Amino acid sequence: MNKDNIQYIYINMDDSGRLVKGEPEELVFVYGGVFFLSLTEQENFARQYKALVDLIKPKYCSDFRQNNNIQSDFCLTHNHQNCKYVCPELKSNMLKPSDRRRLLNFIKKYDTSVAVVSNHKVKDYIFDNKASKGRFKDYIIKREVKRIIENLISQNRIDPNTTVKLILNLDEQSTVSNGYYDLESSIREELQFGVLNYDYGISFPPILSSVSVKVRYKNSYYNYPVQAADLLVGEVRHCYYNYLKSKDFTIYRKKTNFLNTSIYLP
Repeated sequence: MNKDNIQYIYINMDDSGRLVKGEPEELVFVYGGVFFLSLTEQENFARQYKALVDLIKPKYCSDFRQNNNIQSDFCLTHNHQNCKYVCPELKSNMLKPSDRRRLLNFIKKYDTSVAVVSNHKVKDYIFDNKASKGRFKDYIIKREVKRIIENLISQNRIDPNTTVKLILNLDEQSTVSNGYYDLESSIREELQFGVLNYDYGISFPPILSSVSVKVRYKNSYYNYPVQAADLLVGEVRHCYYNYLKSKDFTIYRKKTNFLNTSIYLP
């Protein structure tokens, strides 16, 4: 709880896979990431995660490997913005297993969440155009944010009767939204005022008495919590894809039991 009597939640998200139907290599789309209950915790995470990334990154830089004149601590000390080489962003699909495990073991110490979407179950009209895909992505984000907050309330980690300020950091490259102002207001309305599904006559009550929502789009190259989100969702997607092939949910559950929350859509 902050001294101004506002509870802060920082959620950092990225996606893995594509929303597409009929492609055997794209059976699963995953959205999710890592979240924090204070700016200090998020900053500490970012600083420590960056230190790990800086230790691993040189082996993935082709220029670094080809130039024997560069010292081994080069990527630890130089300013990447002025670097004549193109420093790689460590993405989930490029890492060796040992490096992926090293980073994931650090991420697992913090709060994490994913939404797993089985593409073959998504209604066909969702894939019709960019706008409908954008609305569906917004729906995924809303569902996941709500699940995170419900879980925090059930664990008595936040008080639903005290004002919450939600800061949502999304990878700008993975976002296909109709506008973050719409997403901000939509999340706030559902959390604070509830929602009524007119098609089915079902209402969902509010879960917070007061909330403000801020959506920020981040370049993951410079934002380490969003980088970590990329690694997390990539790992979960890989595990779930293996489950769809093997039909052994026990193995999948064992590999992802570190997640604080997970939802499966649609």
